[in-house]
Amino acid sequence: MRLLVSPAGYYPPVVLVAGAGVLLSIAGLSLEPRTTLAGWLAVSLFLLGLPLGAMTILMVHGLTGGRWGEALRAPLRAIVATLPLALLLLLPIVARLDLVFPWAGTDPAALPETVRQKLAYLNVPFFVIRFIACALIWLALGWLILGWTTPAIDRSAPPSSRRYAIGLIVHGLAVTVFAIDWMLSIEPEFTSTIYAMLEAAAEVVGAFALALIVLAASRAIETMPGGEDDTALGEDVANMLFGFMLIWAYLSFMQWLIIWAGDLPEEIHWYVLRSRDGWQYLLWLLIALQFAVPFAGFLNRSVKRSHQGLLGLGALVLAGHFLDAVWRIRPALSAASAPMSWTDLAAIAAAGGAWCAWFLWALSESDRISFWRRRQIRG
Repeated sequence: MRLLVSPAGYYPPVVLVAGAGVLLSIAGLSLEPRTTLAGWLAVSLFLLGLPLGAMTILMVHGLTGGRWGEALRAPLRAIVATLPLALLLLLPIVARLDLVFPWAGTDPAALPETVRQKLAYLNVPFFVIRFIACALIWLALGWLILGWTTPAIDRSAPPSSRRYAIGLIVHGLAVTVFAIDWMLSIEPEFTSTIYAMLEAAAEVVGAFALALIVLAASRAIETMPGGEDDTALGEDVANMLFGFMLIWAYLSFMQWLIIWAGDLPEEIHWYVLRSRDGWQYLLWLLIALQFAVPFAGFLNRSVKRSHQGLLGLGALVLAGHFLDAVWRIRPALSAASAPMSWTDLAAIAAAGGAWCAWFLWALSESDRISFWRRRQIRG
């Protein structure tokens, strides 16, 4: 089973879905602005995590090498190319921070003492400055990575591993700042020193799963040679995704364990909120999709040697990653009586459709990303 049409063949339905979603989102902003922006934030953060995770994977491969990274380079580069749009999707939130972040739309005197102590950091001007700084860092880093990862035939010499090491450090700092600002500060009383690493691991899992789906849908990686004589390329790629998934599962469990052991009300509330009013079902579903079921599949070699098995593993993990992003972001912005609404579906259609259209263009017209390549070669 392979893709029967080029990625460009999917443009019309994707654009149609995106257009309908935009119209519904505009209506939602008029009728339910806070709920609409809440859904938009969850979807936008999920979509932004995909190019950020792809950047991480490409830099890790630049340091380690391996056939798995060479095979995934094309879809990962296409994912990185969606970064500008993913950042633009956050602008509606920036325009109305007061509807999403409690510290931005509430009288400081009404905030808890622990939150008031953070207002020197959590204020709108400083927040916007940090967002612009992170966006510029990522755009510059994405520009460089697309140049570093062009096919070897188009490069005079491979980039130094030192560049990838420095890039990972800068990228890690930007992800840390962004995770604190755009995720943790939704509930400013909650503190987690492991959350930024958890978010970075989740981004890598999502980007790798999507790249696996694209690769398996276009090439017979289950029969191509891998790093060892008796190993198929599909096994190598699946094993890498398995490792990244285990890192995410470990960090998720450790955050829960530390908070459970600490037994502090302001920290436990983060999990209490996400384990009631229907969110507990989403939690069990994401555990099944992003850990339990794929775990069994990754341990089965016949699944990793099967085309359908590879597509299924990638799809399960990607779906679980999306639910994980929604579960971590959306509950804090929901009313108890209506956890989610039609505006969430509108956000998925609008933001997701626009992102998919951009991604399909980058995937089908990979040579047009040569803007970065030409600039790097001239440099």
